[in-house]
Amino acid sequence: MQNEAINGKRSTLSSSASSCNGMSNHHQNLETKNGKPERHRQIDALIKAKVFIVHAVPLIRFGLTRLIGLSKRFAVCAETGDVPTARELFIRHHPEIVVLGLTLRSGDGIELIKDFRRASTNIKILVFSAREDALSIQRAFRAGARGYLVAHEDILEISTALDQISAGNCYASASVSRRLLENLANVGVKSVTSELKMLSDRELQVFSLIGRGFGATQLAGELHLSVKTIETHQMHIKHKLGLQSAAELSEKATRWMVASVRRNLQLRRKLFSTNRHSPRQFVHPH
Repeated sequence: MQNEAINGKRSTLSSSASSCNGMSNHHQNLETKNGKPERHRQIDALIKAKVFIVHAVPLIRFGLTRLIGLSKRFAVCAETGDVPTARELFIRHHPEIVVLGLTLRSGDGIELIKDFRRASTNIKILVFSAREDALSIQRAFRAGARGYLVAHEDILEISTALDQISAGNCYASASVSRRLLENLANVGVKSVTSELKMLSDRELQVFSLIGRGFGATQLAGELHLSVKTIETHQMHIKHKLGLQSAAELSEKATRWMVASVRRNLQLRRKLFSTNRHSPRQFVHPH
């Protein structure tokens, strides 16, 4: 009887030990999930710089989020496409870097850059926009942006740009740099740019959309403003540019837009020619 009791206790202790070992192994498996201890992955998330994406195009936001997510240095903390939500999320998440488009819903990217800079003098802002005219680029940098990429360029360049501005440097893609240099060298472009400098950022946005054929109702829908507000902007633009009628405003805006597109095409041809004739660099195997 005594031996049976001892054997029963041994069996109970053995099963308890096995259960504990099983729990220990399970806990170990949880800690080493995905080949990295859970504690280390949480520390990594805290170490990475937080990036906030503000862009009106959902597909671009998705692509940027996936690309930045592969980085070991940066992590996307939030993303949106409209200005009011962007202001709320900025205050909530306190990002170190913002990747931002200039044409947004319910607001303007240039003004949002100024808002972010007022809220945090240390914020680093990278513009990722389809706009490639010299005036938009200049205004973005003057508003407080630290970098500028044109949307049709290689999206993989975003990683280089983030590295540079996080290190405290300014960054401009090759086409943006050439655009700024071309503007300095071209007297005709400089005179037009100087004339439009009288416009506010919102007025310049309205002016450029008029050049693309937008009427007052379309402008109101695009910018989420009332038609009356759009008409007020148009009145101010006409006054500043010395124009007498809506027809003159439309003609001037269209000519400016056509000239801007023509300069963009010329620049792309130059870039293509430069890349085509530049000597190839070979990396010798070690």
